[in-house]
Amino acid sequence: MSNHSHPASGEGRERRKVSRRGFLGMTTAAGLAASGALPGVAGASAATGATAAVTTPTGTAPFRTSLSVSPETERVLAQTSLTDGTRTARTPEELQRLYMAHGATEVYARMATRRFARDKDAEHGFHRAIERAFLARKLGLPLNVELGLWNVYGDVSHQPGPDFSDYPLIRLPGPWESLTLNQMSHALRLYGAIAAGQILATGVKVNVWDIGNEVEFGVAGVAPRGFTPSTDYWTYAAPDAVDPAIGQMQVYTLLLEMSDSDRISWLRTHLWPYTGRLLAAVAEGVRLVAPQARFSSHTSVIAMQYPGFAEAFWQAMADAGFPAHQLGTSYYPTSVQYGDQLAAFKNSSQSLHSTFGKQVFIAEAGYPSGTMGPPLEWNTPVSGYPLSTQGQYEFHRDIVAWGAQNGCLAGIRPWAPDSCVGFWQPMSHFTPSGGSAAAKPVLDAIAHGLQ
Repeated sequence: MSNHSHPASGEGRERRKVSRRGFLGMTTAAGLAASGALPGVAGASAATGATAAVTTPTGTAPFRTSLSVSPETERVLAQTSLTDGTRTARTPEELQRLYMAHGATEVYARMATRRFARDKDAEHGFHRAIERAFLARKLGLPLNVELGLWNVYGDVSHQPGPDFSDYPLIRLPGPWESLTLNQMSHALRLYGAIAAGQILATGVKVNVWDIGNEVEFGVAGVAPRGFTPSTDYWTYAAPDAVDPAIGQMQVYTLLLEMSDSDRISWLRTHLWPYTGRLLAAVAEGVRLVAPQARFSSHTSVIAMQYPGFAEAFWQAMADAGFPAHQLGTSYYPTSVQYGDQLAAFKNSSQSLHSTFGKQVFIAEAGYPSGTMGPPLEWNTPVSGYPLSTQGQYEFHRDIVAWGAQNGCLAGIRPWAPDSCVGFWQPMSHFTPSGGSAAAKPVLDAIAHGLQ
């Protein structure tokens, strides 16, 4: 397992320094693996329920300014340098230092279960996440790591199961989708311990462990048919051993054909208890290596639009034993074509804060500085914020000022701020010209919102 603990490019000196911590994570995982066979692990339900109390308040932690290198960074820097007029970044380290000059307080890494992704993109594989951990350690920043629980990638549109072929200690009795909830939970508990060992072996401090990505309609392959039923690395398979009703449902049906109360009722009965159990299992594994670990997950923009939906979701996670310390969400307001998206977000954030005594973390945020093209034509402006560089800046500044002043928000992560050489360019924080890309005003929006 030593090849899973460090990036291939890491120096021998770094490996010697972290081998003891890596050994801790691996031996903890080995002990878990030996503690019982995967089928029907004794006490699995009780162990999961042991973390049901999730009442620890967020407190007054500093605002998380998650201006961070992204899964797109290496691809972008291969085509253009990024500059704020004073500093020019040509490497991930230089870019993160540039972000630090504009208030960044952490480094982010998204982590698939595969070492490298198989869709011609290695950026979500755990090899890259470990590189990000070494970078954060070098710069003296905490790491916020997202354990996606999918093989290559998943979000609200589709939730593939994990692929543990790069983790020899995790042995499954059959295909993932054929497993029972207890079998899945045991494997994910083991994965949580191994993944935590991998990350912490670098010597980095993890401030928050995010588990899953946009999980209101399932996680780790336990999900109804989504907007994307198959990809080149995954085809939907119903998790019938968990609950046969899941495979008979579609996300489209939940959203378009059900009332608010019926939608929540179905999810409370047939999905959210399992989602919470699976998230809790990973958290238990992480805590075997990092006993004081803090956890979060996040929903998509959808969850914040339906009255009472986000509150019901997070209550279900608490009931199932998932110890979320911050309540995460994606927030792309121009992607929704109805209603007052800013008011809906503020109402949901205030309701979550007052209901649970926890802050909301915007785990993905974006507001375009111009018209976006295919495949994501998210071009419905929020009133008062035109699709312009000034509108982009003011939206980010104002949402940060609002959330920081009233205490609702724990922080914000602009999604892929460096991704300025493709369809995401209007959402990015840079404008390319020739071989360089210059910062837009939005790069300072968070810092200005906190003033």
